[in-house]
Amino acid sequence: MTPARLHLVTTDDPHDTDAPPASGGPLWDVPVPLTGAATATPPFPLDVFPRWLGDMATGVARFTATDPAMAGTLAVAVLSACAGGRLEVEPVPGWREPVNIFAAVIAGPGERKSPVHRAMTAPLFAAQFTLSEAMRPRIAEAAALRDIADRQAEQAKAQAAKATDPGKRDEAAAEAVAAAIAAESITVPGLPRLIVDDATPEALIGLMAANGGRMAIISDEGGIFDTLAGRYSGAPNLDPYLKGHAGQPMSNERQTREGASIDKPALTVCVMAQPVVLRQFGGNAGLAGRGLPARFLFALPASMAGYRPVDTPPVPEPVTAGYRHRVHDLAATFAEWEDPAVVTLTEDAGKVRRAAAEQVEAELRPGGSLHDMREWGNKLAGATLRLAGLLHVAHHPADAWRRPIDADRMADAVRLAEFFAAHYRAAAATITADATTETARRVLAIVTAKGMSTFTRRELHRRCHRQLPRAADVTAVLDVLTAYGWIRSTEAGGYEVHPRATDLTTGGGGDSGDTVTTPPVGRISAAQNT
Repeated sequence: MTPARLHLVTTDDPHDTDAPPASGGPLWDVPVPLTGAATATPPFPLDVFPRWLGDMATGVARFTATDPAMAGTLAVAVLSACAGGRLEVEPVPGWREPVNIFAAVIAGPGERKSPVHRAMTAPLFAAQFTLSEAMRPRIAEAAALRDIADRQAEQAKAQAAKATDPGKRDEAAAEAVAAAIAAESITVPGLPRLIVDDATPEALIGLMAANGGRMAIISDEGGIFDTLAGRYSGAPNLDPYLKGHAGQPMSNERQTREGASIDKPALTVCVMAQPVVLRQFGGNAGLAGRGLPARFLFALPASMAGYRPVDTPPVPEPVTAGYRHRVHDLAATFAEWEDPAVVTLTEDAGKVRRAAAEQVEAELRPGGSLHDMREWGNKLAGATLRLAGLLHVAHHPADAWRRPIDADRMADAVRLAEFFAAHYRAAAATITADATTETARRVLAIVTAKGMSTFTRRELHRRCHRQLPRAADVTAVLDVLTAYGWIRSTEAGGYEVHPRATDLTTGGGGDSGDTVTTPPVGRISAAQNT
């Protein structure tokens, strides 16, 4: 098999040529891309999944009329919640990569994040319920034994306190100490937890310590980003996130009297947030300085608003049942383990990995596609291995830990890494976007969608009154679009639009501020035809 090459999307314009004049005027230059508009965001490669998982992501996307990138990214997070902390990939001796991932789905309000979240995470909650029910008898037994031991310790302590004879007092004291130690040695386990919606950093450490060092935060809201950005605390504790991603030992002596220590934490995070939350999170210098945003795999699904069918077919019951069964069993099986399994790569898979890693390294150089996002690109080789491990588990849910990762799965992981690389670039553009330029991008999308080859200032204000409520807003946007070469003034006092604006822009233009680079209808068709 020929090693796959990581094809990273760049911002070079393949149509970098002069355009003919719209109406007998001078030639047009190629316009300067507006923030976000030149960032290519390819569709989610659903075919990297086995059929049981790909059909579920496709069915959920079709039923909710959402970009498959939303359900696809949730599917990766669900796999991480199952296998994180229980599987490691060893590409070469001495390097072991955990498979837990951090992901963020960025979509505007009303983009149906909650229904997608609910459908994809349901089996995790079901597995959590199963594990809890199985644990209840053991909890009850341990609680009873602890209560008995506590009572015996109290009685022994009372007897020792009453003893007057020195010899008997020493003997009673020794018995009281032994009884207290025996009582303390009985631990009453809590109910198992696989997934939570939100938690403070301090509470998260306690949850991870009580659940074998593992935990998954998969939320359809961006509250975690608010917490990490310091909304509720001037200096949030980032250790459970930084160390939970890397698998480094951590402790928190403030959590309980005894403290909570975790030798090998494994945290999964998947947040579904709005663009404004992403800007606050990614624009926080403290978080960026600690490298937290660079640990995330971002997905910016295309907005389907305006193109959604009114009635959509539900996910077929056999598809839902198959997905529920496999995720439930994966989560329950891995939850019983204490030590992670280690999987290696086949020789051909190793060639695929090396070729991709070499190209990543080359793209990190000045002029390369990863150079301007090195903080993320430096982690791409490891992230690709994590994705390979998760895809390996998905394709072999019964025995992934007994077989090496093959070349096909490694090549699929490289393709999935390409998707996340392009979307990270789009997320970075969203984070750094200037408000006026963002508005100009939305206005340009409306102008091209309505086929406005020419317009007056008043027509623009009327057509885009939501985006441009004030006359000053109209002036600012016209200045940006003119400066960037998307429009130019006419002798009649109006404006004409670049004749290739529709080709050079890539859709979008809703109120969410999302970067959309594939026509929404195309993505719906892709989901339906997969």
